[in-house]
Amino acid sequence: MITVVITGSCNGIGLGLSRAFLAAGCNVTVSCHDAEGLRAAETELNAAGFGERFLSVLCDVALVDEVEMLWQQSAARFGRVDIWINNAASAHRMVPLWKLEQEEMAGTVDVSFTGTLNGSYVAMRNMIVQGGGHIYNMDWLGPDGNIPEGLGIFGAAKAAVHYFSRSLIDDARSTSVKVSTIVPGIIKTELQVDTVGTTSQGRVMLAMFGEDVLPATADMAARILGNRTHGNCINRMTAPDMIGKVVGTPIRMLLGKKG
Repeated sequence: MITVVITGSCNGIGLGLSRAFLAAGCNVTVSCHDAEGLRAAETELNAAGFGERFLSVLCDVALVDEVEMLWQQSAARFGRVDIWINNAASAHRMVPLWKLEQEEMAGTVDVSFTGTLNGSYVAMRNMIVQGGGHIYNMDWLGPDGNIPEGLGIFGAAKAAVHYFSRSLIDDARSTSVKVSTIVPGIIKTELQVDTVGTTSQGRVMLAMFGEDVLPATADMAARILGNRTHGNCINRMTAPDMIGKVVGTPIRMLLGKKG
């Protein structure tokens, strides 16, 4: 049975992926730094009947010792970790640099970039020892050169993840560990609504292209489980993907459906 560890998985894309992998028969470790959020995720997954196959671990991805504990607890419970997804992210308010508090800047970088470094570091070292596995990094907002107004620090952090992931893919070629990336697409999570969704352009983008979390993450999980290639990009923003969303928008509106 495949075991998946997902950081930042108490809500949004992470929790949606957890549900999708569990529905596909995988073991899953859900984690986040917020105890209340973790309890809420546990309640939801237990209510869905997944209680036997998931583990919940409190983890601050900015602290490498806690990330190592996340691996160790997962491996102790399920025997090994086959897929590790660095999903945790944090975004600051959509304002110019000089209007941010220093804590907002540091928190965004600590979670969105340093968290990916720590997760990749811990997963690589342990997967080499266990004889293989697959690491996925979330790669969106920044790498394509698009700079949303007021999201400079978050965009810079994700651009750094893009560069780091390319480097890690090259470095890992000589090992038994595969590394790939995920471009999740435009998904109507709280993070998206609270950031890009506060602008008129962002609201239009969410209305035209935004997907509900559960169907989007079900598709994402299926693509991840079907991927056997090192260095692949699970890209849900290709031209066919985006055309399908545009074509489907009026149909969904007529049928009264979301996402």
